Amino acid sequence: MTEAVQPALDDLVPELALVREAGLEPLEVEPLIPRLPRLAGLGVVRRRTHTDTALAVAASICHLTREATERLTDDHDHPGPPSQPTPIAKAQMLLRVHYATKSLSAAEARTKTREASGVGDRQYRARHEVRLLRLVAQALLGLDREDDLHQWGRALEVGADVPQTVALYWLELFRDHYFRLETSAYALQADLMTAHVQLAGDLPSWKLYLATAVYWNVEFSYLRHRFFRRHGPLWFAPTDEGCTRLNDAVERIEYHDPFPDEFMARLRRIYGSAVDPDHDTFTESLGAAGLTDFTLAKAETWLRRCTCPRDAHAERCEVGLVIASCDTFGETVETEFERIQTWYRTPRFAADESLKDLITNYRTPSKERAEATEKPSVMEQLGG
Repeated sequence: MTEAVQPALDDLVPELALVREAGLEPLEVEPLIPRLPRLAGLGVVRRRTHTDTALAVAASICHLTREATERLTDDHDHPGPPSQPTPIAKAQMLLRVHYATKSLSAAEARTKTREASGVGDRQYRARHEVRLLRLVAQALLGLDREDDLHQWGRALEVGADVPQTVALYWLELFRDHYFRLETSAYALQADLMTAHVQLAGDLPSWKLYLATAVYWNVEFSYLRHRFFRRHGPLWFAPTDEGCTRLNDAVERIEYHDPFPDEFMARLRRIYGSAVDPDHDTFTESLGAAGLTDFTLAKAETWLRRCTCPRDAHAERCEVGLVIASCDTFGETVETEFERIQTWYRTPRFAADESLKDLITNYRTPSKERAEATEKPSVMEQLGG
């Protein structure tokens, strides 16, 4: 795999100016494609263009330009004057991803950005707009570089010759920990969302869903605690980003759920006291400990503090944070395992090399047994 050479930053600016003037509309950008060789040649544009047409290339350029502009973030350590938007905000205004210009035309957005810059039209066009477009070009090159690294990662992941011990350790983590945590997280998310909606609609069954959500919350905490006991806080995944997302999502769920740490520890002991824990055994054990009413009351108080609309939780709403973190955890588990699941489809990881021929060829026509007594049984061949 060869790595594409990125164009120079300033080479992208004139092409981005054309895309901006076209309003980031694919149909308007399509006839400009011959004048956009550097943008069209970016690896991330080529990889995201799935149809060999100018319109498809134009759509990819528009989408990625918008994505790069949205990714721009201000430096909070060096904020601009309170009365004037920062360069990042002005770049987003110019490309119409800022709330102040989203509904404006490309020409109107340019005028609004010039006014926010506090300079005359000639000075703005000669100097200020180029600087704003350079910010977007830099973000676009960052996207291209990230995508290139992911391509290298994917190339290594498919059939990578990793030590079998590493592959089997990964399999243990996903099979015995990550996927079980994911199941509990998604169940917790579904029951919380249902309880929240039904509480808002004054449906009496909301309490049943909340009680089930409490069970999944405790199971999730128990599984996370079990994982820490066996492996420590080592979220071992194919990518560093995946490890960070797994850890952060779990921490947020545990931090923002209804129960303080010391009480959750007690709930975990109740859950773990059963030989084969399930919702019924947990409910019975909770009742036997005299904690049913107290536990559900704390969960109800926590849920009632959320007065957000169904699909638009406030930034600091704890119910919304738990729901969103469950989604993040589940998506990360699925994405990370997809990167390496090809490993486990090969005989090298399915069985020991000495048993490979026995397992893969036992039922082939050339080796099919005519009579039961002609050949020893599989267990006999294995020494059983």
